[in-house]
Amino acid sequence: MTSNKRSNSQDVADLAGVSQASVSRAFTRGASISPKTKAKIFSAAAKLGYTPNIIARSLSKKQSGLVGVLFANWEHPKAAEILKGLCVAITAQGFKPIVQSAGVQVSADTAFTDFLCYQVDGVIVFSTSPSATMSAQCLRNNVPVVILNHTTPGITASFITINSHNVGRQIANALSRPQRKRIAIVSADSQNQVVLGIRNAVAETLSDFPDATIVSERTGIRCYESGRSTMLDLWNEDDKPDALICTSDYTALGALSACRNQLKLTVPEDISIIGLGDIAAASWEEHNLSTVKIPHDELVQVAVDTLINKIDSQSVVPNSIQLDAQLILRGTTDEPVL
Repeated sequence: MTSNKRSNSQDVADLAGVSQASVSRAFTRGASISPKTKAKIFSAAAKLGYTPNIIARSLSKKQSGLVGVLFANWEHPKAAEILKGLCVAITAQGFKPIVQSAGVQVSADTAFTDFLCYQVDGVIVFSTSPSATMSAQCLRNNVPVVILNHTTPGITASFITINSHNVGRQIANALSRPQRKRIAIVSADSQNQVVLGIRNAVAETLSDFPDATIVSERTGIRCYESGRSTMLDLWNEDDKPDALICTSDYTALGALSACRNQLKLTVPEDISIIGLGDIAAASWEEHNLSTVKIPHDELVQVAVDTLINKIDSQSVVPNSIQLDAQLILRGTTDEPVL
């Protein structure tokens, strides 16, 4: 007659010939235990069909082992790659990710409420942020928050982004050296802090060059087709741009298509175009788009490492980390004048 009783850690300890404390260490992230003893315990656990009770352990340790992942920008060209990277890095640290999607502020705060109900140890957010009220609630519950690819003033969280000011200066210098003087900027969200950083740095750098200025700024431009139609609109203006900065490679490729196919312009002789993101299509021979390469893998790893360090140290003190991005000049911009 078989028993329905589940094996426990003492059963594993008896079969492996070790203490119950050794079993606990074998299944605890980062605990000190010899490889030989750990292998013996895992073998005994496999024979008994034993798995640790995560809920019971979280109650005793006052740590759930769960990390909330709030993902907002599914239109990002590397969304799947970034989400996979976050989940893999979190799991490698011994935690389990709980993934939720958000599109607007209300949705973001609802997801945060759910995370707190699940007693997560920390939260990583991609391309959005909680409200100041929800951020304060996380602080009261000692739940650290790390926000990736987005910054919001007044939020108690750690921010992991690119150095947008440096990116803007690189772009402006690349356009100014061959004396591009009428710059247009096309973005998805003009209030995004990364976009603002690039825009302000471009304006600041252009002030050093005679007659160079930003002649047009368009926002709400999010895809290939809107990039194409925006380029057609810009060329109907009296003060036509001779350089276009897009905060997405997709919109830049749409603009490039309009230049070549509808407007019959020669790029970069008639107009220079720079994108952002360095998607695979940017380097294709028929596009050869100048762009900014974002270190997505490094951003993901830094975000996870920052969160886990805060969980381990029980710290919710925010910090800000900026990583450098690389401007890649290809065929849609002039050769720089040295």
